[in-house]
Amino acid sequence: MRDLGQMLMVGLPGTGLDPETRDMIREFGLCNFILFERNVEGGPGQARDLVRQVRSFCKESDLPPPLISTDQEGGAVQRLGPPHWPAIPGNGRVGAALDPLQAVEAQVDEIAGVLGTVGVNLNLAPVLDVCSPNEPGVLQGRTFGSDPRAVSYLGLAYIRKLQFLGIGATAKHFPGIGRVEEDPHERRPVVTADKDTVFREMAPFGHAVHMGVLAIMTSHVVYAGLDAGEPATFSRAIVTDLLRNSLNYNGVVMTDDLGMGGITRYGELGEAAVRAVKAGHDLLLVCRGGKDVPVCMEALAASVEQGEVQEEEVARHLKRVRNLRNLVVPGRS
Repeated sequence: MRDLGQMLMVGLPGTGLDPETRDMIREFGLCNFILFERNVEGGPGQARDLVRQVRSFCKESDLPPPLISTDQEGGAVQRLGPPHWPAIPGNGRVGAALDPLQAVEAQVDEIAGVLGTVGVNLNLAPVLDVCSPNEPGVLQGRTFGSDPRAVSYLGLAYIRKLQFLGIGATAKHFPGIGRVEEDPHERRPVVTADKDTVFREMAPFGHAVHMGVLAIMTSHVVYAGLDAGEPATFSRAIVTDLLRNSLNYNGVVMTDDLGMGGITRYGELGEAAVRAVKAGHDLLLVCRGGKDVPVCMEALAASVEQGEVQEEEVARHLKRVRNLRNLVVPGRS
């Protein structure tokens, strides 16, 4: 079961490494974590100390050095923000700049500077969805624009520079939620656009694959033109057939938070974890941590024991996560 723990990326409850999380690290082999505002309330020194605690305890528990992630997009979504860190412009502002390329380079410099000083090695950004910053919807202000070519141009510049600076990038939210107005945190939206439209707006993700983006995050959205029955989170047609096989992507594919209403309103969390793995995901995002972790772990262990998920499949997922870790954790080959 400890190997399966490396397929979860979990949230921490507070500003220090609490006893419950320590127990779960030791029991389940957790070594991938995500930071939120609740984890960094004390500023840079406290945040660095938390990351050091996590690293030290993973080492003490005979686990690999941890992947430490966060959502540092800029604008409305930056977990390490004011008053302790500078306000970083969001993608909407970058895309509208007189010199967008210069603006995105400056944006990434600021982001990498903040994340590097804390010890974050995987950023859950950039947003590569196609959507006008002025249109209503869940991504208002978070996208580079409404033209797939411009989004690709700026998104690739973002990925290239961030990864050159030693921090992994995560393209999200595949295959694109620019048309979504209903928040997946609350319900499961449906994109009714036809397949050709979805493919056109998905183009930045294909370019990111060729660029070598280290991770891609999917969405809890149903795409009627691709798979009318399942959200991308559970869709083998989208994750394996399209992203893996058609786009030839061999990096890490992760879910969005399995604790969102777009998942939990429609079924049990443990079942969702198993279905996401069967669709082809390597990492499952469990942002609340706590009691959600053993629920997911027990369901995954049972699915392997019963043959619902094959051990060879688990080995492939773990290999991709290990490859990512080797690329972004300093001192690992």
